[in-house]
Amino acid sequence: MDSSTLNDTVAMRTRLPLAATLGRPATDRRAAHIATPRISIAMPTTGYAEPFERCFRQAIGSLRPDLGDELLVVFDGAAPPPPAWLAESGATLLATGHRVGPAAARNLAAEAAHGDVLFFVDADVELAPDALERVRAAFTADPDLCGVFGAYDAEPAAPGLVSRFRNLLHHHTHLRHAGPAETFWSGCGAMRTGAFLDLGGFDARYREPSIEDIELGSRAVAAGGRLRLDPAIACTHHKRWTLGSMIFTDVFRRAVPWTRHMLAMGNVTQRLNLDWRSRASGACAVLAGLAALAAPFLPWAVVPMLACLAAILLMNHDFYALCTRQGGLAFAAGSFLLHWLYFAYATLTFAVLVAQDRLRRVSCAR
Repeated sequence: MDSSTLNDTVAMRTRLPLAATLGRPATDRRAAHIATPRISIAMPTTGYAEPFERCFRQAIGSLRPDLGDELLVVFDGAAPPPPAWLAESGATLLATGHRVGPAAARNLAAEAAHGDVLFFVDADVELAPDALERVRAAFTADPDLCGVFGAYDAEPAAPGLVSRFRNLLHHHTHLRHAGPAETFWSGCGAMRTGAFLDLGGFDARYREPSIEDIELGSRAVAAGGRLRLDPAIACTHHKRWTLGSMIFTDVFRRAVPWTRHMLAMGNVTQRLNLDWRSRASGACAVLAGLAALAAPFLPWAVVPMLACLAAILLMNHDFYALCTRQGGLAFAAGSFLLHWLYFAYATLTFAVLVAQDRLRRVSCAR
């Protein structure tokens, strides 16, 4: 398939056509329950180089063509000619024509898919050998399950302190919150095709990787859908993080839109990054930072600073134990400092946005 053919297929909808309800009559892809569901893997990408090739080969190798599985690759932008290994793979190749973002790219894959389940996999995510069959087993065992998502494994591919810390933190957060979920994750997450179409797909107003999956998950739960986090559906993350990219992504692509979304919904979740330990750790991180700034002028401020840092250490000891096992004491110490920084800027971002929202409401009430 050449690039001109690819670029003839363009996705420019804000959402997919919205069906009436999640409980609509079962017809073709909206069947209520399939004994052995066909799975359509959807992989959006902006390039064909590594790590995409490695992740693609693992994904397509896990398919069961005898059951009707398929893989759809969506190039977000004007697609160049695909390399031979991709063009001859048997995968369905699509392109958005110009950059529209991963949300719209995944919607395009959903429109073209034939499977009963849509399995969204990021271009830098390498599935575990049994991940696809675990997804199939989850939907087979539970006819009422709307969606399921997995977790990064404890062996991140990218080297370096920041990359290993960031990926292990994601792994640990998902591992600690296995079970019923109030959100969704498109890095390695699956949803029944019928439910996805009924919900209208991802909101394509998110033009960059952001919280489009979280927003979709909140709509699914609000519509009565059941979501589940199953860390046994494992994958390896190949993303390389820098300190700057971590802070920028966490603040402007995650914390800001997520906080605004929760405020708009009038519901602040109590799970994942916002469970009690995360909130308490965030408060301690900010207080420790303030105490450290005051210490040169008020020597006694060292006491509350150390107390807050000790509290963070105790509340998150299981994560630091994981870091120690994976990289030794030096890596664990570096991870503790990064974790403190993460808690501090995430909490401050949340607090600023909540304060702005309260002031706005007071102003509007006058």
